[in-house]
Amino acid sequence: MRGVFTLLMVAAMFGLAGCTKDAVPVELSNVCSIDNEKKYISTSGFLDDKGGVFCSSVGGRLDCGFAVMAAPSGEKVFSADIEQGSGANEVEKLERSYKKEDIKIHDNSGAVIKLSSDKVTLTGEMSIAPAAPGGVGVCFMKVDKIER
Repeated sequence: MRGVFTLLMVAAMFGLAGCTKDAVPVELSNVCSIDNEKKYISTSGFLDDKGGVFCSSVGGRLDCGFAVMAAPSGEKVFSADIEQGSGANEVEKLERSYKKEDIKIHDNSGAVIKLSSDKVTLTGEMSIAPAAPGGVGVCFMKVDKIER
């Protein structure tokens, strides 16, 4: 019986180790390439609310969208959908009339990052759809990890 238990524990450990996704590093300037559709990637930039945050539970979890920029106060390169919560890699719930200083995004250690000031590395799955003629394209990451 003891041998069976040990065998099951070893199998479970290997099974869990196999669940870890390896992110492909991508330069921020190339993130929105259609080649990255549904890929699990990591890239670095600065997060900002750009005057407003939209939160939605369309993908099964409650995510809030933030702009990712190459430089503080720069132009948005893509959107980062960060899960709402109070733990690591999450954004705390925003009240209706929030101020920029009320936004608390936690990195993977649980520490709060500073918007438009702290450069972060984001890891997650990309969703990309090029713009139709005269339309608007889609480029966002469902963020799993935020590192400094």
